[in-house]
Amino acid sequence: MTAPEEMACQVCLSPLNTLGVPPTYVHPIQLATDGHEPVPVPVRQLDTVQRRCDFCGDPYPTWTLVGGEIAAVAIGAAGGLVQNFGQAWAACATCQTYIDDGRNDKVVDRAVQALGLGNRPEARERIEQLHLAFLNVRVSGRTLITTTAWPATPIAARDLPKVRDRLTRFYRGRDNLPFAFASNDVRQQIADGLDRSRMYWIDDDFTDLGEYAAEKLPDVAVGRNLTPSTDGLLVWSRPVTRRQITAASWTVTGDGWHLVTYRTIGGGLHGTPLQRLREQVGWLAPMHAGHVHEQHLLPGGHPAATLVAAWLLIGQQAAQITTADLDKAVRKTYARTNRPAPEVRVVRIRAGRDTTPPSRRSTPAGPERPTNNRFWVSGHWRNQPYGPGRTLRRPVYINPFLRGPDDAPIKLSTTVRMLKSHKPKPEDHD
Repeated sequence: MTAPEEMACQVCLSPLNTLGVPPTYVHPIQLATDGHEPVPVPVRQLDTVQRRCDFCGDPYPTWTLVGGEIAAVAIGAAGGLVQNFGQAWAACATCQTYIDDGRNDKVVDRAVQALGLGNRPEARERIEQLHLAFLNVRVSGRTLITTTAWPATPIAARDLPKVRDRLTRFYRGRDNLPFAFASNDVRQQIADGLDRSRMYWIDDDFTDLGEYAAEKLPDVAVGRNLTPSTDGLLVWSRPVTRRQITAASWTVTGDGWHLVTYRTIGGGLHGTPLQRLREQVGWLAPMHAGHVHEQHLLPGGHPAATLVAAWLLIGQQAAQITTADLDKAVRKTYARTNRPAPEVRVVRIRAGRDTTPPSRRSTPAGPERPTNNRFWVSGHWRNQPYGPGRTLRRPVYINPFLRGPDDAPIKLSTTVRMLKSHKPKPEDHD
């Protein structure tokens, strides 16, 4: 029998338990809410889920484990009440480390400490019974939780080769991924694409530009002339958009691309749990994956819209690209495995770029509407003709600019977004 689909509350993003028969979705008993009723939606539809470790309550669970079907029965004057905790439990990196090492007692200790029950032996005994009922019949394997909103972990340009290599190894490993990543063929294709990929690191200013431009991105037909390389991995200097995306990859296929967005993982961890997570997973956890066909019309609100905006800005020569200095250890590692030294391209706003829109670069043929002020025109996209007979169209981003007579005062009631451009210093690659 197929297990029921996991549901979460669309309001608070908390996973929901089931209560009674037939099942009713309820918030977990220990969850403090504002009193709202659960609004169930499938977890697979959400980028972020506010779940906790089912063993100790840690807010950054890492793995889903499958074990015994656990239910708690409460008996009262009104009769019995059954709460089903399910057979899939979330484990944080620390609890998973103890479980891997066979130290279930340490897992119980974490739960007792988190609940403030250290001076109540009977409470510890009940928690231990609950945990062991699950762990003693746990099945092999585990699934990476990709919906945990980890604190951001900055990734420097020089670190991209090891970040890519660890991600590639994870795709080829045995640990499971949910939903769109479940196919071994897709995982292998993405891993092969990462091996071939060019690596791009986007600096702070270009990240700001790309994020702002992505908010206004129109629907775009994705073609092979759009991507800056056949396969690629692109990392922003900070998380972008409300989805908090840190990186994206694209892998060419026979009829299009696999597009994947990522968040960083492991922020706030220390010691052995962090070391194991870096070894087993790396720095990036996939958030959203999709296959896009050649000339597919990608909507502006798509999870990969910021990636597409970056492609377009690089393609219209808004970018100045330099090469990052890499650690000697990285070069030696590649040399030992007979691989060519990796190259990381650092993307910045082109210094001295002319931001005047095409319509303002020459004297207009007709009369302009007179104005007594200059005012800022917000950055926006404009369709540009290209291709055979200039019959095709692709968006070109127009930076914010001042419109009006040169000697007129600037209207102060307009919001202005300032973008910097600078010549990179030789050491300015991180």
